[in-house]
Amino acid sequence: MSERVFNLPNAITLLRLVAVPGVAWLILQQRWEAACWLFLAAAISDGVDGLLARWLKQMTQLGAALDTVADKALGVVTLVMLTQAGAIPLWVTLAILLRDSIVVLGALSYRGLAGHLDIHPTWLGKTHMFAELSLLSLVLGGLAGLLSLGDWLHAVFVAVFAIAVVSGVQYVWVWGAKARREREAIRLRPR
Repeated sequence: MSERVFNLPNAITLLRLVAVPGVAWLILQQRWEAACWLFLAAAISDGVDGLLARWLKQMTQLGAALDTVADKALGVVTLVMLTQAGAIPLWVTLAILLRDSIVVLGALSYRGLAGHLDIHPTWLGKTHMFAELSLLSLVLGGLAGLLSLGDWLHAVFVAVFAIAVVSGVQYVWVWGAKARREREAIRLRPR
C-alpha cells in the first residue's frame, strides 16, 4: 500500500462522503430529480475511486476505511430517508440495517478476539451493496419521474430483501468460522 494519503482516489471518496448530507437535504426537500442525480454521481464514484486507486497504485489504509464509511453512510442515510418518505417498505429497510449491524458487530467481535481485523468483502456482500445502491437509484429515479417501474418495484424490494438476508447469514458463517480458527490458534500457542 502506498503511503501517500492525499491522492485522487481518496479525494473522490471524500467527495462521496460530503455528498451524503446533500442527498439527505434534497430528499427532505422532495427535490427528487436533484437527489437522484447527486446520489447516482456519488454511487458511481464508488467504482471510480477503487479503479483509480488500483490503476494508479494509490491504495491506502485510510482510503479503504473512508471508502467503507462513505459507502455505508450513503446507503444507510438514503435508505432511511426514503423509508421515512414512504418510498421504501420498512421490512426492506430493517433487513438491510440488520444485515449491516451483523457485519459490523461480527467484525468488532472478531477484532476483540483476534486483536486485528482483516476484512475481505465476499462476492455476496458486494452483490448486496450493488443491489442496495441499485434499489435506491431506482426508487429515486421513480420519485423524480425519470423511471416508471410499476409492478416491478415490489419484485426489486423482495430481491434486495432476500439478498440482504442471505448475505447476513453468510457473514455470520464467515465471522463464526474466523472466530473458531482464531480461538483454536490462541489455544494452541505455547505459553
